[in-house]
Amino acid sequence: MSTKPRALAHRGAQALTAAAVVAGGLVLATPAHATLPLPTITSVSVAGSPANKVVSTGTSIEITGTGFTGMVDNAADSGCNTAAVAYPAAGSSCSQVRFLGALANATTGFTLATRYSVISDTKIIASVPSIAPGSGALAGNPALGTGSVKVQVVNTSATGTSSGISASAASEVFYRAPLVANYVGTVSANPAGGGNLVVPVTGLPSGSTSASFLLEKVTGYVYSVVSGSPTIASTAVTWNDANSVNLTVPPGSPAGDFIGIMVVHDGIAGTADVNALKYPAIITKVQSCSGTVATAVDTWVTAINASAGTQSGTLPDCTGGANVSGTAADVNYIKITGKGFTGGTGWNVDGTAGATGGVTEVCGVASDTVAYCKLTVATAPADGISAVSFAPAAVGSSSAPTLIPTGGAILIWNTLI
Repeated sequence: MSTKPRALAHRGAQALTAAAVVAGGLVLATPAHATLPLPTITSVSVAGSPANKVVSTGTSIEITGTGFTGMVDNAADSGCNTAAVAYPAAGSSCSQVRFLGALANATTGFTLATRYSVISDTKIIASVPSIAPGSGALAGNPALGTGSVKVQVVNTSATGTSSGISASAASEVFYRAPLVANYVGTVSANPAGGGNLVVPVTGLPSGSTSASFLLEKVTGYVYSVVSGSPTIASTAVTWNDANSVNLTVPPGSPAGDFIGIMVVHDGIAGTADVNALKYPAIITKVQSCSGTVATAVDTWVTAINASAGTQSGTLPDCTGGANVSGTAADVNYIKITGKGFTGGTGWNVDGTAGATGGVTEVCGVASDTVAYCKLTVATAPADGISAVSFAPAAVGSSSAPTLIPTGGAILIWNTLI
């Protein structure tokens, strides 16, 4: 018995049911003889880290659910139809992994995964694309502040037996663009910490506000750019404007090398500025020593100059001001506080070199932050005031730090009445 082609075509048409609207507005069309599960998503997380839902460009994510059978690995048909399309019509044999922006709809406002692999009917591994940051007013942008986007799976199998889209609260991840720090110029930071640095950044949403910035969870690090150096310090970051942040400068070791400034976006490391910030050596305070403390300083300085590293367990505690005697033949003892003293040489209190000047200095470094000097006066500085200085050494860096003059280094050559 034979059957006419027209009759075959008619029976084939009867085999397809009409499109039906199901829960969530999903459109489904299937042959009457077979039905495959619609794609559903039960969880999305960073691959290998089920509790982590913070992602950035290039992050591998694991999508679990059902209905992934028939998807074509890495298919990214821009005309993918979310309604069922019978094979071989345009839009059939279509599968996508989408990242929905805050105002996405069925046809716009999403970014396709860079690539994905269907591991099984219940698992997909996908690579997060670059998603444009913004205020959320544009459909493709993540939600302002939280960075929320929802992953969506579209699956139209080659035979047209299953199609549809899936997105829910379970498919939510939080996209954070890497932030790029770009400080203009150079700056010397207080190595003892404190102070504020306004750092220009790119990558924050253009519509950011002080309120939404709190939801971005931005922090910072400063670190040595010298290979093998352990100097890393975290720091607080606050809102300045949509293009810059305020970074609280933490303490750091003085060095001749630049210090990297990295702005971290909710755990996503950014691109650091590595040629703007340096920690110089500084002197913050000079104190005179008197009485038995002066005697202790004399003993300490003599011992350490006789044998490097020789010092008592308890350092002398000088409490006087920055005033010392300028009378000829007088001997003064001072304690110097600051940072960057390790390996320092050439200590000077009157602008002249050692014994050839009006004041002879015999000094010793107790630590990176404390030094002591014995000062023997021949002629005091003519104007009655001078600055303590020294030559810093390169310690853990490729070059020595610069000594930055401060008011704390001043000596007054006149005893208080």
